[in-house]
Amino acid sequence: MIAIENITVQFAEKKVLNDISIKFEQGEMIGLVAPNGTGKSTLMNVIMNYLPPTSGKVSFNGNLSYSSKSNEVKIHEFVSMMPDQSDLYNHLSGRAHLKMFATMWKSDPKMIDETIEALNMGHYVNKKTGTYSLGMRQRLCFAMQIVANTDIMMMDEVMNGLDPNNIEIISKILMKKKAEGKMIIIASHLLDNLEKYADRIFLFNEGKLVDTNEIIEGFSQAKIKTVRVKNMEESVKALLKEKYPLIEQQTLVTDMTLLHLPSSEPMLLSELTEFLVDNNVMDFAFGKVTLNDLYALYYHEVV
Repeated sequence: MIAIENITVQFAEKKVLNDISIKFEQGEMIGLVAPNGTGKSTLMNVIMNYLPPTSGKVSFNGNLSYSSKSNEVKIHEFVSMMPDQSDLYNHLSGRAHLKMFATMWKSDPKMIDETIEALNMGHYVNKKTGTYSLGMRQRLCFAMQIVANTDIMMMDEVMNGLDPNNIEIISKILMKKKAEGKMIIIASHLLDNLEKYADRIFLFNEGKLVDTNEIIEGFSQAKIKTVRVKNMEESVKALLKEKYPLIEQQTLVTDMTLLHLPSSEPMLLSELTEFLVDNNVMDFAFGKVTLNDLYALYYHEVV
């Protein structure tokens, strides 16, 4: 468990993190979403004590905090952050990197071959990392954290440079680790993937963490209370507002219009479908507000 208590990080006049207090539990996958430079990486660096906060503290499992160097050593026995590609040694093989991490965290050496197989790395893992493509290097960085096998794992843009097949492979490994009781904190711009797997998702606003459920009530629940309409004409919007005044309309920078229904009654859904078709609106779908929608709504930009 991580308890973040009144954490503030300030550079000159700018508060990157502003009095954040929150708890994360074991067995949770936490998603962090925001434009670059708004605090995602800063929060992770504070949790790792790579960056001391201006004020506040982080504690683990109830009482362990970064109050001394010996405590930091204890914490880093069960907390890890995925290495960056720049941390790799080009003259060493991928297998050598995995052995190094397994040794540093005293994890089961059997995990090395298991992870190599799970990530389909067998055909290149014995080569020097200086010969790797960006995608191969990214998989190796992920594999290094997996073989460390810490109870708390943090990852900043873990899916960068990966094709859909490898994204799916990594996602399944993360779900397996979550089922084992690991806490996984991920900052990512792959919103579809994050929405699919994360238990809680937070956006950043003026240095604060904002739960997606606070922005859209019941966001994490799969309820059909939204219709997503692409390129809806203004005349149709006006007509819809006149006929259904209780349906809230929001148009995003993506030209997607969200119609928030007051209820998901079948009769209302049927009436709305008939209205849209009668007004030559064919490109629409019933469902829920997506994380991509929410991002565009909140930050007025597209990922």
